Amino acid sequence: MAPAAKQGKPQHLLVGGGDEPEVSRRARELFSEWAPEDPINAEKVDGRVDTVDAALQAIAKTREALETLPFMGGRKLVWLTEATFLGDNPAGRSEAVLDALKSLQELMAKIPAEEAQLLVSAPGVDKRRSFFRQFEKLGQVEVFDPPDLRRGRDRGEWMDEIADRLRQAGLTPGPGAVELLVEVVGSDGRALEREIEKLRLYLKPETKVTERAVREVGAGRREIEVWDWCDAVVAGRSGPARVGLRRLLDQGESEVGLVMMLASSLRLAALGRALQEARLLRVPPPGSYGQASLDPGAEPVLPRNAKGEKPNLWRLGKVTALCAHRPASGVRRALERLHELQLELVSGAERGRVLEEGILRLCLD
Repeated sequence: MAPAAKQGKPQHLLVGGGDEPEVSRRARELFSEWAPEDPINAEKVDGRVDTVDAALQAIAKTREALETLPFMGGRKLVWLTEATFLGDNPAGRSEAVLDALKSLQELMAKIPAEEAQLLVSAPGVDKRRSFFRQFEKLGQVEVFDPPDLRRGRDRGEWMDEIADRLRQAGLTPGPGAVELLVEVVGSDGRALEREIEKLRLYLKPETKVTERAVREVGAGRREIEVWDWCDAVVAGRSGPARVGLRRLLDQGESEVGLVMMLASSLRLAALGRALQEARLLRVPPPGSYGQASLDPGAEPVLPRNAKGEKPNLWRLGKVTALCAHRPASGVRRALERLHELQLELVSGAERGRVLEEGILRLCLD
């Protein structure tokens, strides 16, 4: 291990955020990087607690470790691991815990980091708390939060990171695999970690990750199948649409529920084609996982949901590309016919037959 003198000036360190696997990985990395020459001078305090009393005990142990300097001299490193009481929870809101944390920071300010250094890892850290806001005055803060998938740019960065994590695991992402993993795990870094490990074991000794492999091992398989079916209908692929519909109905999916999901995709596709024809939307070429590009002039016409959120830019680009062979007016007509189909289903007709025939007509128009 490299001596501290070769690492720059020692300082107190805090790693936190909502991406738990990355917080844990980075904390282990820093613990290794700043480890004292004598391993006995490195100490860990478990901060994963459920009660106020347990949180106070963890803080007290951390104080004691910092104050008890090594008998043989040298620098000491104390790692407060998985400090859950730094989050927005009953222990984190406790006045007693807040006071104890304030006292801990006062101690940190008094003890030279060259003698004793504190590393804190805190998944889910509450950034509004004084302990977090004051920490930068005492050392270094690193935050790892999951991406906001409502924003196209962040989604692109998240896709790049997923591809990087696959490569770090010795896997090679094939066409469509990264996009599908995003749909499976969302922005959950821990779920991604599980999926990558399952893929590694499932593919061994092969290394190429295909869409098929993601589907076969993926969590959220039902959701993937529903979205795949919607995409097949939007693209006008009658064979996959028919097979997918039969499989979903056999699994107990509701005819009306499927139509509602399909309507959401078709509405987005109609919007995308209209924007594309007005040259307000540019869609990346097939086979890439780049982001669609939206002209600022499109902002006034973008719909908002009840929370005021705009459509997801990545999904908008995807469904627009699927129906590129249809004019915007054709997609709007398909949406109108889908509405008529929904009314027919509600009327109590033979739902399975009516839905299958209606979907085939949508694909062939």
